[in-house]
Amino acid sequence: MSRVSDTRQRTREAAAALVAGGKRPYELTVDLIYAAIQQGSRTTINDELKLWKDERAKADALGADLPPMIADAMRTLWVAAVEQGEQVFGAHRQALESDLAELQRVHDDVVIERDTALATTDQLRNEVSQLNGQRAELQQQLASETEAKRDALGQVQALQQEVTAVRAYMAQQLEAARQNHDRLTTEFQATIAARDAAFQAERDKANDRVEAAQTRMLQETDAAREGLRQSEQQLAKLRQRSEEQQTSLTELRLEIARHRRELAEGETRLATLTSIAAERDQLALELATTRGQMTGLATALQSTEARAVTAETQLAATRRRRRSE
Repeated sequence: MSRVSDTRQRTREAAAALVAGGKRPYELTVDLIYAAIQQGSRTTINDELKLWKDERAKADALGADLPPMIADAMRTLWVAAVEQGEQVFGAHRQALESDLAELQRVHDDVVIERDTALATTDQLRNEVSQLNGQRAELQQQLASETEAKRDALGQVQALQQEVTAVRAYMAQQLEAARQNHDRLTTEFQATIAARDAAFQAERDKANDRVEAAQTRMLQETDAAREGLRQSEQQLAKLRQRSEEQQTSLTELRLEIARHRRELAEGETRLATLTSIAAERDQLALELATTRGQMTGLATALQSTEARAVTAETQLAATRRRRRSE
């Protein structure tokens, strides 16, 4: 039981004890109750004391026109029903607080996954930047070649433009992913706030349904336990999907590293070809071959980057499904 629930319960017990000791209900004050229980905030004590006085007034009104023996029996029955309803309501509130704590833990897990995805995106961006730097160095080497290599230099410059376009496209995709992530975070926070508001409204309405709460609370408690069990099953499935997505991202990073090694090998072969200035025709033929390989590697790199974007999209979709569930 939480501290607030304990304070409310002890407030009622202290009020009943003071009335049994000779105090009238309207004579009870917050200071008297606080002096008796020595805990809790005065606001909580004041709210609970008002509820207790209202319930006492209703009970007194029920027995005003009845014989004293019957009126006392009705008051006793009323007090017992109120105490039973408070116990059931306390158990239900504790279960709801546990659900709220579980939602908070899920939110923390989502934040950790978001940070991991952002770190992976930054790493991919750094790798692409390194590749762009390597291509820039290759262009500088090609610029120092003879007049016969001008055609090859023009093709390399065209390749640079394509790489720049790919880089701009990836920047747009990263920005779109970041905006989507911010939107999902906002929606998740709004969902939490809405659930908190609904919980507050439900708690306020519960005081007006005390007389009929016993049977309904027992049913809702069973339903809440079943829902919690289903939520735990859904959470396990979502965690499994997240692990599968992480495995796919690891495979993509390995494939990008392999393409980067192949690109480095192509650059090495190109540097070897540039050292054979005397064999112009052979150099042109081998340069064309190397250029084709570089084009294939660039295409493979674009495909790999597209797969990385697809994996991030799938991960975002998984998060959206998790939030909707």
